[in-house]
Amino acid sequence: MKMRSTVTLTIVALATTASPLSLSSAYSPISLSTKSKLSETPPIVYQFLASPANWPKIVASSSSVESPDNTKNVDLSRPLRQGQSVNEIFGLPPLFPLSVTWQCVKSVPPTNTKKGRLEFYSVDGVPGIATRCKMNFDIDAVNRNNNEGSNLSLEMEYEPQSPLAVLATPILTVDNALALKVLLPSALLESSDTTAPLEKFRSLMGSLYGVAGLAHAYDLLFGGSQLLVAAGAPPFESLPLQGQALAILWCLVGPLSFIKSRFGGNIADLGLILYGGVEIGGAFAIRSGYGAGELDPFVNAIVVQGIVGLAWLYSSTKKTE
Repeated sequence: MKMRSTVTLTIVALATTASPLSLSSAYSPISLSTKSKLSETPPIVYQFLASPANWPKIVASSSSVESPDNTKNVDLSRPLRQGQSVNEIFGLPPLFPLSVTWQCVKSVPPTNTKKGRLEFYSVDGVPGIATRCKMNFDIDAVNRNNNEGSNLSLEMEYEPQSPLAVLATPILTVDNALALKVLLPSALLESSDTTAPLEKFRSLMGSLYGVAGLAHAYDLLFGGSQLLVAAGAPPFESLPLQGQALAILWCLVGPLSFIKSRFGGNIADLGLILYGGVEIGGAFAIRSGYGAGELDPFVNAIVVQGIVGLAWLYSSTKKTE
């Protein structure tokens, strides 16, 4: 399972066609390291990562997984055992289908006294792009006594066969962080049938605020600032500098709230509070500077955030199903 963007893989696929000769002798092995803290316990994290069917859920460029042709069918929805292999298809199939065969060379479930370990290796890697690919996960408890979640670390290594495999390293680093710090927590949350209602609410509101922030940004850039105008303010370009800064902040806190919601707990609550505070503050600034109009934006923001607060209280008191 490689952590990489679809755009990068498309470029690499084109480069492979143009430069089929091996250039391995010209490059040193590349190592990447990523760490994440998760709210789930180590056994849950191990179960998820050891099951290849889950990989496309957290890697944007991973299209699917399948059992290799030369092996018996493997249940990819369950953890791979040592010696078993899986084909991962990625890139842009069917236009640029790429694949790599991973073999599980070590699988140690975590226990109360030791950390878990997953090692995957592909000697051939992706021919013409990278060979001798390694992907190792270490899964350990944050606090073995209090069951506070997991510390996850990913170590990747590969030998470049193309200059683009070297140039893509910064993008791979960012993509790894996105997978482990954002997409994996989200996928774990969705796959859990016993997630507390409050955590589900935090995740839902974080997603809604993230979409709202992007919608606000699109409106400011391409929509003629219709949301601002509807609230009684002039278009973005006519706002004073302080007003423009507040409008930009309004757009940014949405995605920030989404990212924080994936961590759960107080961090997620902080993201929701930050978004609500900026929205109320912006609405108050509009009313103070341009009047209330037919629909008072400040009162409207107070009502909306009040409903969100009541929903938070309700979710916090509801028992886990």
